[in-house]
Amino acid sequence: MAETEDLPEEIVVNILTWLPVKSLIRFTSVSKRLRFIILSDPKFAESQLKAARQQKTLSRRLLFSTDAPPLELESIHLDDTPSFGEPSSVRKLSLPFHQQPVRFVKLLGSCNGLVFVAFDEKLFYIWNPSFRFFKQLPDPPGFSLFFSITFSGVGCVSATDDYKVLVASVWKTEVWMFSSRARVWKSIQGAGYSPALYATGHGILLNEALHWVEDEFDHEILVFDLLQDEFRKMRLPNYFQQRLGFLPALLGVSFGGCLCVCRRPITAGDSADFWVMRQYDVRGGDSWTKLHNLKLSDPPQGPIKVMESSIIAQTWTSDGSCLVNIDHKKEEKLGVILGNSLKMIPYEESLLRISV
Repeated sequence: MAETEDLPEEIVVNILTWLPVKSLIRFTSVSKRLRFIILSDPKFAESQLKAARQQKTLSRRLLFSTDAPPLELESIHLDDTPSFGEPSSVRKLSLPFHQQPVRFVKLLGSCNGLVFVAFDEKLFYIWNPSFRFFKQLPDPPGFSLFFSITFSGVGCVSATDDYKVLVASVWKTEVWMFSSRARVWKSIQGAGYSPALYATGHGILLNEALHWVEDEFDHEILVFDLLQDEFRKMRLPNYFQQRLGFLPALLGVSFGGCLCVCRRPITAGDSADFWVMRQYDVRGGDSWTKLHNLKLSDPPQGPIKVMESSIIAQTWTSDGSCLVNIDHKKEEKLGVILGNSLKMIPYEESLLRISV
């Protein structure tokens, strides 16, 4: 058999670009050169992420943690509906970046496969769960003694490749933001806080802005523009101004890349409404459209992830906190993951890393 010449490296790299992260991680054991390209070449990581988005093969996972000891981080595939709730589908994740005992970890948000976390609201890290990249962020310079993170968010300004982390403490009326490009924390002034602007949880990232539902009046969305570093407001559907009989609204992103909001009843068995913003932040008009209506025995109580065929939500049962996957059409639970005070954020598998 005639000998075949090795393919030029640029062709090999181009082929690798179109492979999923899971396969690429396995290939790092083939040679030192391949390991360097896959895990250390920023251009390759960016090309792989772009190709996965173009092919619509980007692997999406849900990262969830527990508040109560022992501290655990696990993830599950968001797109693999049949395996949801199966023990074999849950991937246990180690914490490579902090060996000392901590009381709790707070998931601040994710962007392009990079997850930002805070230990005991004092130590901040950037982490890629797809491989063992982690980096501690500089310590915030001006947090007050009893700073407690009540809401947070993570996003990236694509024009400058600047990753930004926002953390806020409503009780101390403090808002701080870290910029990976400037490599510093800065205080966000002029947020105009009042009791009507209270928010909780992690911000929903869309159109280079972070979004939270205001907890107090529940008929407006608090928006932080990552390009301008400033807050603004958006309206919820007029239907949401009636709060009697409903739990606080929940935000998500629909499968079409639109902002989505869930209106949840207090009484079990009543219908939960899901609305989608077809045109983002239209001035002077209401672009909200009711997407679907679900009648559930256990209304969703926590963060939601809206997908094409199902919704992942957090509920509480007699057994504790759990994640449920609810089919849109059949209105039934496809799987349940039990936990204790589960916290969750979605993330995408990527090979990105950034220096801070």
